[in-house]
Order: sequence, then structure tokens, then C-alpha cells
Amino acid sequence: MRLAQEACERFLPGLVESLTPVSLEALESRESPGLDTFRRSGGPGLLVPTAYGGRGASALEAVRVTRALGALSPSLAIAATMHNFSVASLVALTGSTQASGLEWLVIESIARDDLLVASGFAEGRSGRGILSAMMNARPVDGGYRVTGSKKPCSLARSMDMLSASVTIPLPDGGTELGVALIPAASPGITRHPFWVSPYLAGAESDEVRLDDVEVPTEAMLKLKVTLGSGLDTLQTVGFVWFELLVTSAYTGAVARLAEQTLAAARGSVTDRAALITKLEAAIALVENQARVVETGEIGDDELAAVLTARFAAQDLLVEAADRAAELLGGMAYIASPEVGYLLAVSRALAFHPPSRSSSAQALLDHQAGLPLRLS
Repeated sequence: MRLAQEACERFLPGLVESLTPVSLEALESRESPGLDTFRRSGGPGLLVPTAYGGRGASALEAVRVTRALGALSPSLAIAATMHNFSVASLVALTGSTQASGLEWLVIESIARDDLLVASGFAEGRSGRGILSAMMNARPVDGGYRVTGSKKPCSLARSMDMLSASVTIPLPDGGTELGVALIPAASPGITRHPFWVSPYLAGAESDEVRLDDVEVPTEAMLKLKVTLGSGLDTLQTVGFVWFELLVTSAYTGAVARLAEQTLAAARGSVTDRAALITKLEAAIALVENQARVVETGEIGDDELAAVLTARFAAQDLLVEAADRAAELLGGMAYIASPEVGYLLAVSRALAFHPPSRSSSAQALLDHQAGLPLRLS
């Protein structure tokens, strides 16, 4: 965690110092000061290249920063993940043939004005594929009118912009997938309570509804993929970044629990070493894939490797959290709400897309030399 904290201080100076005195209970509440502190520390520009006025963090540096955020506040780390993977996708788009020319202006604004970008993709609906758009775009003169709902949508209250997947009708009666870039203050956007769980409430994961929201043509990205046919390059980049960052967020949360165990010197030396081994293995899996991402183009092989690392780390984190809580003992569980809270949060990585069951066949097919198809 030392490397993670050093990276966080380097890229987001003052954030750790500001949030360390704040209780975990306060940071995980709906009134959490975490996102405001993240914004003031320049967090929105973490993945924006320095040429566009951002902090220019690499993939490795970004997963370390996210791990540090997870140890401070899992809610903040999740919210930052949703923002950062959206920004990483926009950055990748600037050099793509799919670019409209608006992207670099948006990226500069994110860094200059510390804007937060929420992700309106198809997370959270049981039985819906990860590429299933939650919103519909109706063509009109000069652009589109978007209607639909995203729930849960992290950063629902703090977002300055929403990047949302939409279904666009084609003249032949078919549909295509698009991504709309929508200012959060646009007429027709409303927020509604949705998140009931006491866990991760600070991520602001409520419902965002769009009712006939106007989106100009230049703010609608047409992805080069038909629904049900798999991922295009931009989507692949987005998923790789998401898996790296979301796994790092939960790794930080489990690391906080493990540090309490080490500080209390609970269990035998062998017990504590086994705990650290699991945690460090999870960290190494993610950091290794982050280094791979930095070396070149992102494609099916890289996405399959990142998904494999994510599922392996997911198992290690659950085992590490169980071991840490057991070593701390029943009295620690009774005396501190943190132990039970972090133990519960350690399971939540399993709820982020893609699920293990929905991606199993895709990973088996890829292992057999077939294209990676995530539905």
C-alpha cells in the first residue's frame, strides 16, 4: 500500500491528508465529503494526458491511485472508477476513426474545470447483457432525443456529464449502438432515490432518468458494432480499464482490513504471512495487466487476460477478507463497525459486470482460439 499512497499523493496532492481524519462511516454515507475532496485535488483529470491539461497518469499509476482511494473510502474508489474508465475511453477515442472532433474539447474541459463524468452503461440489470443499451435515441433535426433510465448510476448527484449507451434505430428497421455525451444540467435529466443498501452509499448510485433529452449530432458516437455481435475497439478499451480500476478499488478496501489485522498482531506469523500473500497476489495480478496495457494496443487477448486477472483477484480478496476478519476475532467485530463493513464490501466486486457465469463461455472460446464474445 505504500506505493499506492505515494502515487495518490503525487497525482492528487492533499487528498489522503484531508480524508484520513474522516471516519469510514462518514466517508461511506450519502453525505460523504469524498467526491468534493477528489474534485478539489484534481482527481477528474487523473487520466487526461498532460497535453490536454490533465495529470497524465499511466495505467499502472491509475490502479495504484485507485487502490489508495479504496483503502480510504470504497465508495469514493467506486465513484472514481466510473469516472476514470469513461475518461480513458474518451482519451482512446481522440485517436480513433470514430472521433467526432468534440472529444478533445470535452477532455480539456474535464481537466481544466474538474468535471465529473458518470457512466450510463448497462450495469445492474439482471438478465441484461453488458452491451444492452438502457436508453433509446430518436433521430431529430440536428441530432437526437434520448429517453431512458440508468439505475444504479454512480455519481448521480455530483456528475457534470453523463456518457450513456443508447439504441439508435436504422432505416432498415434494425438498430445500432451509440454513446451519447450529455451535460448533466440538460433539461429532461432528473435524479431519483434508488440505492437502499447501507454499503457504498457514498458512491451516489441512484437512478438517473432522461426524458426526451436533446443530444446534438456531434455528441453522439456511433460504435462500429451491431447489437449482439460483440465488442468494438473502443468498448474493449473501456472494459479493460473498468476491470483494472474496479478490482483495484476493492483491493484497497480489503487492504485496509488486512492492515488492521497486522497492526493488532493477531494470529501466528504464518497466519499473517498467508494473509499478506493473498493480498499481494491480487495486487500483482492487476498491476501486471496494467503494465501490459501500457505496452501497446488493447484487443481480445488483453481483455481476456484482464478478465482472468479480475476473477482470480476476486477470489483472493474474499479469502483475504475472511482470513483478516477471523484473525481479528469476534471482539473486534463487535467493537468496530469497520470490520463487518469491510468484510461485506469485499464481496461486492462479484456484482460488477461481466459476471463470472456470463463471461465463462467467452473465456473458454477465447482459450480455444475463437474471438472473445461478451454479450
